[in-house]
Amino acid sequence: MATIRKREGKKGVSYLIQVKVKDAGSGDIIVKATTWKPEQGLTQKQAERKAIIFASKYEEDVRKMITCNSREIDNINITFKEFADRWLEKTKQKHSASYYVNCRDSLKTVYSYIGGYKLKDITPGIIQNCYDKLDKLEKTVTKVSANANLKRVMVNKKKGYMKLRYEYGLNSSTLSLSIKGSTISLEYANKMANILGVDVNKIFDITKTKQRYAYETIHKIKRTVRAVLSFAKRQRLITDNYATADYITFPKRPQQTIDCMDDKDTKKFYNALINYPDIRAKTALLLLLMTGLRRGELCGLEWNDIDFENNTITVQRALTVVKGYGVILKQPKTESSIRTMSIPKSVINQLEEYYKWYENNKAKLGDRWINTNRLFTMENGGRIYPQKINDWLDKVLKSAGMEHKTVHSLRHTNITMQILAGIPLVTVAGRAGHARPSTTSDIYSHFIKSGDQHASEVLDNMFQNT
Repeated sequence: MATIRKREGKKGVSYLIQVKVKDAGSGDIIVKATTWKPEQGLTQKQAERKAIIFASKYEEDVRKMITCNSREIDNINITFKEFADRWLEKTKQKHSASYYVNCRDSLKTVYSYIGGYKLKDITPGIIQNCYDKLDKLEKTVTKVSANANLKRVMVNKKKGYMKLRYEYGLNSSTLSLSIKGSTISLEYANKMANILGVDVNKIFDITKTKQRYAYETIHKIKRTVRAVLSFAKRQRLITDNYATADYITFPKRPQQTIDCMDDKDTKKFYNALINYPDIRAKTALLLLLMTGLRRGELCGLEWNDIDFENNTITVQRALTVVKGYGVILKQPKTESSIRTMSIPKSVINQLEEYYKWYENNKAKLGDRWINTNRLFTMENGGRIYPQKINDWLDKVLKSAGMEHKTVHSLRHTNITMQILAGIPLVTVAGRAGHARPSTTSDIYSHFIKSGDQHASEVLDNMFQNT
């Protein structure tokens, strides 16, 4: 039972509350103490009664803390930020760098809303208020593209593409985009303007607009809060996780727009692809189109992942860019993403042809070749940067006279083609690396309905002709 001692000093009356609890794990006696000061206007009996109530609650909190882990969490008044920082360190040790960075950045956002609250004082209302503010968050989107003055200034300053590329070391891909008038970063535009010795606004059109964060971005932040409080509940620091749907109202997930090619564009792209001269780009994009792999999964492929005898490919790693870490190799997105799938004979034939080119190129470079055993590498065999796949796709689309498409649209195209062809959803989900068929059906519901309508028409025609 807590010990209560009344103390009188210059600042008035206060009560020293002391609690002794035995740590069942170590057998040690843990002593914790705090001071409680009654508010003004209370009689002595009222103050003593409230001191007893406070002491009882304090003792309960101390016992919970000791039961949790007296060596790790030694402050029953620990704030959400303090606890989350400790959770984050555990996450850094146990999870991938990309997951850690996502959680770290998510927590930075919520600390301004709930970071200072004591963990034990957090209520559903506090979490709901935080989430409501997150849903209204806006960001400034800066769009930068070259105007007609850029080329004139480059001519006047006698600093053409080759000079900017090799003497000043500007990135070739972004430089090409700049000259074409495509959107680039403000940082790159400022760098070009400094080299050319002109004000950035003279050669680039810069517009800034406010827009809400994407649903998935905010959802990631909320998931992180839920994960922190879930760990706190397991540690018995809180009785309930108020960040769950049992207590919080979440906005409805917006209908996802699927960017994919229709039948006509798919055939047009395929024809341009099989005639494309760059065998690396040709093989990589053909694999994406015919397998539905994610970009990171493609970049993580090694030669031993290809079974030329059984016509299969195994996905067991992914290459990704993580802020502050650079390009890293990690496990695929989920456990279900580790998979082996059959691939068409035409793709195997292309891979065999590519392997011969790969080995010849390796022999030509000799000691300059960096041996990584990756399917897709830089010219010297070094680790490829995922953005390179985007560059290849842009070039193939341009050769086909087609509009811009994202690399991920090839994955969407592959999955929708399977659905419309009547392939069972379980098979489609397995090849896509989705954890559950319901994930596939949620994302591609429109195409599933189209396939259902087609099935109805086939059945109708079948019986009409009998």
